[in-house]
Amino acid sequence: MNFSCQGEAPKDKRGALKWHNRRAIVMAAGELADLHGIQGFSVDDLAKKAGVSRRTIFNHFSSAEDAGYEYLSELVSHLIGAILAELPDPSELGDQTLGSVYRDLCTAMRAHSLVEALRPLLIQATEVKESPTAALWSFRVTNTATEQLEHVLRERLPEHSQLELQLVATSIINSMAVCMDAWLLRTGGELNDQARSEWNELLTETLKILGRGFNT
Repeated sequence: MNFSCQGEAPKDKRGALKWHNRRAIVMAAGELADLHGIQGFSVDDLAKKAGVSRRTIFNHFSSAEDAGYEYLSELVSHLIGAILAELPDPSELGDQTLGSVYRDLCTAMRAHSLVEALRPLLIQATEVKESPTAALWSFRVTNTATEQLEHVLRERLPEHSQLELQLVATSIINSMAVCMDAWLLRTGGELNDQARSEWNELLTETLKILGRGFNT
């Protein structure tokens, strides 16, 4: 998967080389993680797959595991960005309420196959051993997702306080994480028609429960 959120390479030659090396490392880490698990490949494996030296790997990441988590972070950020891009342009709308924005979010989330897009992340989460890198990544990816959503809420609901929007964004992101955990528990991560049906049921119930607090 290519992540459009990464933007274009810098214009200067040195900056472009660093950018391309980092992209090669991250994408190689994603491929290796899919094959061997996030903790199942070495720096040597990663360097060979990415076509760079060990030194180049350490110029960008502290370990092969760290590069793998960067790939998963980008996957989550890319998906959230795609969902939020589905929301109506606020300049084309009148005054919005928390309830109307939440309904738009629900429509956008249903328009994407979240469980299929995030399945690599969910499978990795079940297989990974606890580590400082894993704990830091979990915090970072949740925080980044919450900030992305909060920014969109602030654009559409300027009359609401920062605290309120932070609480709303945190509630939505954490609720989706609980929904995904419940799907994994029910299905074991297998992706078939029954698992898709389970996901749709869980997503509908999760959004319904959350909506009770947003006047929907």
